[in-house]
Amino acid sequence: MSFIQKKISTVPSIFLGITLLFTATSALAHVKLLSAIPAMNATVTDQPKNLTLNFGEEVMLMNIKLLDAQQKNISLNYKVNHDLKKSFNVPVPSLKKGKYTVTWTTMGKDGHNMNGEYSFTIQ
Repeated sequence: MSFIQKKISTVPSIFLGITLLFTATSALAHVKLLSAIPAMNATVTDQPKNLTLNFGEEVMLMNIKLLDAQQKNISLNYKVNHDLKKSFNVPVPSLKKGKYTVTWTTMGKDGHNMNGEYSFTIQ
């Protein structure tokens, strides 16, 4: 095989590799938490009645926890609902002033679990 023939035969292989790379990247993309109430890293003065999580795509909220500054779990009355939604409202009990961390786990349409956390402070 001549040098030119070898170079021409590698072009389809390179194209196939690039195509597979982009396909794999989009398949591994995870749904992100777009916004929350109370907002991420916010300081609020009023007691929140709910935690609201807004995701970029429809997901199933598998788990949500609220932790205080000492990492003590604050009981939330959340039951997993198998509906896929972009937004979830979870009632919260009365909270004292301090820093809180929200942790969550979702499952996307593709079956992949995603998790994350954010904090807010009540003054």
